[in-house]
Amino acid sequence: MTAPHASPPQASPPRGSRRWTLALVSTAGALLTLDITIVNIAVEDIAADFRAGLADLQWVVGVYPLVFAALLLPAGSLSDRLGRREVFLAGVAGFTLASGLCGIAGSPEMLMAARAIQGIGGAVTFAPAIPLLVSAFPAERRASAIGVFSAVGAASAALGPLAGGALVEVFGWRSIFLVNLLPGVILLAGALLRITAPPRESWGGPLDLPGAALAAVALFAINYAVVAGADHGWRSADVAVAACAGLAGLAAFVLVERRAAQPLLDLRLFRIASFAGAAALSFLTRVLHLGPLAYLVLWLQGMLGYSPLETGIRLVALSAAVIVTSLAAGRLLGRTGPAALVTAGFVVIALGFVFLAQVGAETPWTVALPGLVLLGAGSGLLYAPLMTVSVSGVPPARAGMASGLVNAFFPLGTAIGVTVFGALLSAQVGAALADERLRTAVEAGRFAEVPATSLAAARTAFADGIAAIGLAGAALALVGALTAAATLRRRASPATPPVPAEEKADGRHGR
Repeated sequence: MTAPHASPPQASPPRGSRRWTLALVSTAGALLTLDITIVNIAVEDIAADFRAGLADLQWVVGVYPLVFAALLLPAGSLSDRLGRREVFLAGVAGFTLASGLCGIAGSPEMLMAARAIQGIGGAVTFAPAIPLLVSAFPAERRASAIGVFSAVGAASAALGPLAGGALVEVFGWRSIFLVNLLPGVILLAGALLRITAPPRESWGGPLDLPGAALAAVALFAINYAVVAGADHGWRSADVAVAACAGLAGLAAFVLVERRAAQPLLDLRLFRIASFAGAAALSFLTRVLHLGPLAYLVLWLQGMLGYSPLETGIRLVALSAAVIVTSLAAGRLLGRTGPAALVTAGFVVIALGFVFLAQVGAETPWTVALPGLVLLGAGSGLLYAPLMTVSVSGVPPARAGMASGLVNAFFPLGTAIGVTVFGALLSAQVGAALADERLRTAVEAGRFAEVPATSLAAARTAFADGIAAIGLAGAALALVGALTAAATLRRRASPATPPVPAEEKADGRHGR
């Protein structure tokens, strides 16, 4: 089997082309990231329109980042073989089409299916984004370009609730998807005209299709087990089957990757403590940052009665804090090192969740305000250092693979966070409310359907669910702080896992 090889050095594109590439790729990244958070603000309207339950809402929110995460690694390998600009264009086209399908969905099932297609398009768009920037910019300018890309993505994720609130308030929930159509068309035209096609980086060897298929099956099965367990009961047959399928899929994936000549994921990277820690902490960051957002929205809109726009305005505290600390993290990283900065970020998040745990049946939204600020501030401190560690702590020949894996953990963490925190909320509400119809309405934030005689109990049950999310989030954040202190180096430096002799001989390593 022919080993992949790097293309010969070629001149960088002209400065104007670099700027267009940065602008277009960053805009695409902003759209993809925005779609992870913007839908949270519309969950109550979607639930009311379709009379959907909590499980449906969890899948509407979670299926996009789940599919996105599952396909990032294979999409990256595909872009190396078929051409990064070509794959980027295909992804933008698919994402734009799927956004239109979301906007005209007539049922929760159709919306979920369209969101899954969005996830496919998102992964195919995002996977070649960083490599396109690397190809466009000379070495001394790449860090700055990637920093701009990351900052735009963080800002779009943080501003999703506000943008979504304004759109839902004025045009209805379908507008949060239809708004992607015009930018998608502009991106397609701009990429065709302005992005210079870089050389393909890999010519030999097939894509690791067995590994890609096993990873996707395992991720879906595990996520289904968690979602269905909260809704159907943890002892139900479908939950047991899904959990077994997920665990078996993961085991098979590990076996396949260990034997593959050109694996989708080089498992030897996990021997590097800093990389393994960064990968796990990247997953945990999204669990804690975006996992509880849907339920905070349901609390503000459903229980406290704020409109989508009013809810978005109240969540600006979280958004602004993310933006401010994201911009500061790059400078702080050089002074403190990744271990101290990431540890501090998780401690700040833990304090934020402690404030969220103070929510009660009759407390105003301002009780959660310090928690929202701290949750945003701590999250903003984490993204840049973790991405830096994941790339700088591995051999250069594995940097793209490492970046792809950590990027995959971000949306996966969102999907699992939504599910896990949803299970906590459901357990609290279910323990307090015996009537199934009442429980279903309260879990989905549909307090308008709650009879006056049951309203006080419903408010107490839902507030207890938010408080439980706060306590669980604080505990998980402290685990993150301890993990960061134990695994991340004080200063990121390249490390090299053992390389088989045959790989050294055929020249794959270090290229």
